[in-house]
Parts: sequence; structure tokens; C-alpha cells
Amino acid sequence: MPGVRVFVMDDLQRVLLVKSNYEKRPVCDEFWVAPGGGIEFGEFSIDAGIREVKEETGIQTVITHLLWVVEEKMPDGAMNYAHYFLGRAVGGMLKVGSDPELPADEQVLLDAAFFTHDEVLSLPRVYPEVLRDEFWDVLNELPRYEFYRTRPAPGFGIRRVLR
Repeated sequence: MPGVRVFVMDDLQRVLLVKSNYEKRPVCDEFWVAPGGGIEFGEFSIDAGIREVKEETGIQTVITHLLWVVEEKMPDGAMNYAHYFLGRAVGGMLKVGSDPELPADEQVLLDAAFFTHDEVLSLPRVYPEVLRDEFWDVLNELPRYEFYRTRPAPGFGIRRVLR
């Protein structure tokens, strides 16, 4: 299933993460993760990212950049991919949200908070691991142009020239 993760930054250059205990494993399996989830049928990935952040954290976000597209080949040969976006918090109230696909007694989100780079480094488990180093380097090298577009997008079709 295609998915998204969004690295949401606040005005203090902290990144938004949610604490998860996916599949209700022992406490030692809890980890902090960038908000995200599956892309619904007919949904653009950018819209899925905005929706997932709101559901999981109560924060309204604007997507500013596509950072990575990660592909994974499953054991059965099926392909899976995820878009990793950068976003900016623009409103809402920080709270621990829920996964609408799970019943109330099976929710896996435990906490939500913003973290500085140093605070991320002190967390025992984070996902994805790029949050420890590469992500912060990428922030300093962002292009000044938009490179995520949904179709139809100007310049990404065939222009018909009439003679």
C-alpha cells in the first residue's frame, strides 16, 4: 500500500513526532515516528500527508517539499512506496490523535510532541532513522523551487503548437 510520512516543522525549527506502539507490542517496542500512513484510493499523496498529520496530532500543516520517495519490494514481488514530505505547522492544537481504521481499544498512538535535533538524538528509537542526522542536513540544502506537482501541472504535458 502506498504511504506518506510528513516531517512537520514549527517556528522554533522543531520536528513533530508521534509516539507509537504499533501492534501493541511490549513497551520496549515503542518508538517516535513522523506522522503518516496510507494513501486512500483516489487521494493525492500530498493530501494524504495533510490528513494524516491532522488525524494523528491535531496540527494543520502545509506541505512545502517532497524530500524522498522510498520504494520497497515485498517478498511476494509487490511494490510498496512512501513519499516523505516536509511541512510547516500552520494551526491546530497539539494532541494525541487516533487512527480511524482502528477501534478505540486498539489505538497505537501514545503521545505527540515537537523535538529539537538534540532531543531527537536522545530518543531511544525513532523512525525513520534519517531523523537522527540526514534529515537535519537536508533542511539546510533545500531547493528554493517547488518540485512536487500534481497533474495536470504546467510544463509537464505536451504542448500542441498550432500552425
